[in-house]
Amino acid sequence: MILWWQASALIGGASAGLLGVYLVGLRMPFLSVGMAHAAMAGAVFAHLLGWPMGPVAMLAALGAALGMGWLTSRCARSDLNTITSILLSFTMGLAFLGIGLNRGEMSPLLSLMWGSLLFVRPKDLLIMGALAVVLGLFVAVFHRRLDAVLFSRNLARVCGIPESVLLSLFLLLAAAIITTNLQIVGGLMMYSLLTNPAAAAYEVGTTMGRVRAVGLLTGVLSTLGGFWLSYGFNLPTGACIVLISTALYGLAILIGRQLADPQR
Repeated sequence: MILWWQASALIGGASAGLLGVYLVGLRMPFLSVGMAHAAMAGAVFAHLLGWPMGPVAMLAALGAALGMGWLTSRCARSDLNTITSILLSFTMGLAFLGIGLNRGEMSPLLSLMWGSLLFVRPKDLLIMGALAVVLGLFVAVFHRRLDAVLFSRNLARVCGIPESVLLSLFLLLAAAIITTNLQIVGGLMMYSLLTNPAAAAYEVGTTMGRVRAVGLLTGVLSTLGGFWLSYGFNLPTGACIVLISTALYGLAILIGRQLADPQR
């Protein structure tokens, strides 16, 4: 059992670390919170209605991703961060309304908020692994176009890159990965796992290839370190992952300053 918990932490950290590189690079790390709360809201109401929580949470997150991609590229004048904030406030209200209405067992709902490896099952691990492979292939195939979109969405569009289609596909993949990681980190902690490793990678990486590699590695160290800290001291898993990832970001700042000025 401990082996598959470690595997979950490894896969979840790797996929979140790599995904976060692009979320931070696109200046929309807040997207993770909006997606996570959309999934939480779907799972909470599925629990209330006696439906399977995982599939409903996934559908809610994918629906939110499609909606945001359509709004930012078709009709709304607001940018993606503004729409994400609106989505967050709406889905957070729904999630906490559902939690307030619940009169049964609270553990499954609390695990969505704070995360717990105890709720990760072998089939969840398979889904996480499949999504991690899809993300790796997506980045491998489209990394040059994604890097161009990171540099400038408008310039990428002028160069003939279908940035709106690419962004929509990225949002769908992000929604799926964020939803599957909810059980490890929790909706309230997901923001840090997608932001801190990526921010650390940008501190020390000098090329996009190195940034991707460091982001992936830092994500893995955050989740594995958080798992062992949680397991050893009987602490909440999500909180431990947040603390480890933040410490790694602080270390990356020190290393980045040393690389920039070896005489310091």
